[in-house]
Amino acid sequence: MPEWNVNLDVQVQTQQPELIALAQRAYAFASVIGRIPITPSRQYRIDALNILRAVRGTTGIEGAELTEEEVQRIMEAPPNKPVLPPNRRREEQEARNAEQVMYYVATQLSNDPDLVLTESLVRKLHKITTQNIDYPDNIPGEYRTWPVAAGNYIPPQDGSEVRRLMKEFISWFNEGVPTSWDPVIRAIVAHFYVVSIHPFGDGNGRTARAVESFLLYKAGINARGFYSLANYYYRYREEYVRYLDQVRFETDGNLTPFVLFALRGLVEELEAVHEEVLLEVQQIAFRDFAREQLQERLATKSGQRMINFISGLGNRSVPLKDIRRGKDILAILYRNLTAKTLSRDLDYLKERKLIILENGEVRANIGIMSQFVPPHELTQALSRQRRITSRKTRKD
Repeated sequence: MPEWNVNLDVQVQTQQPELIALAQRAYAFASVIGRIPITPSRQYRIDALNILRAVRGTTGIEGAELTEEEVQRIMEAPPNKPVLPPNRRREEQEARNAEQVMYYVATQLSNDPDLVLTESLVRKLHKITTQNIDYPDNIPGEYRTWPVAAGNYIPPQDGSEVRRLMKEFISWFNEGVPTSWDPVIRAIVAHFYVVSIHPFGDGNGRTARAVESFLLYKAGINARGFYSLANYYYRYREEYVRYLDQVRFETDGNLTPFVLFALRGLVEELEAVHEEVLLEVQQIAFRDFAREQLQERLATKSGQRMINFISGLGNRSVPLKDIRRGKDILAILYRNLTAKTLSRDLDYLKERKLIILENGEVRANIGIMSQFVPPHELTQALSRQRRITSRKTRKD
């Protein structure tokens, strides 16, 4: 791949119909998500899930082979307590740094919602991204003075050229044509330029995605915690690289194909978050429904036991044998009680359609809440679920 002569003489077809529709859909999802009330504890769970996905995605793009379970363990452990074996400490530090970047952005914009993108901020994001990692020829927070390569792409090689381009980019971004673009488009374009200039010795992709996330957060798109497009770029890594190269070498300065690709991902990510928030609300509504169904017995020990059983199930599917053998937390409810008591409770809950018993497992019948959804809303929900299932099938 030849070297791209990085320049600011580019365009985005802001009136392109699909672009407009995607941007509107992104804002609509963000608005709805932000207005759905949920409890602080559930908000924390969603925040943690969003961070988990973004950390997994942004490190995975760069080649780290962390699993989501490993990332979660890293996030939950104290900073000075290693989680992975010594030969995987770099991957662990990359995940910790990615998490710190997200919290840093959230804190900075909480303190100053009007904070603008500057070279100093870009360098700070890079410093956090690459600190405490011994990347060859990389100085955290410092522009490179040596040539590098990014796969098949050859970014600007001269250190003085890197500094000139970063200065011109920031000035153009804050004072030039991009000021008239939608904030979401600006975020994607900023990502494109940082990763194309490739100003650092290592961690350029992660820094570019951190810049993008900063601008999306500032635009109010991060309605329920900090999430980014890193997870989407990770799942479609080949397309991600292909679109970057396409707008560098094939479209004569038209960035629209890459913007559209990223916007599709943004809507997909927001749709997933929307479904998660709705699921949380559905679970809360289901527990209220269960209390109504058990109203006549709530004053009794058996009634309290069954409502606690429903709460303990949550969104899980639990093998009955694990409950009977004391291997699941729900077994605590039946300590010193007979197996017949458990069977009676299960029968009672099943008769009232509060649980589903299937293949030796029990789960809460949360789906019953769909009967209280207006028909057109239910149709839309089922349609969304089919799309999500279809995407998963294609990916698999």
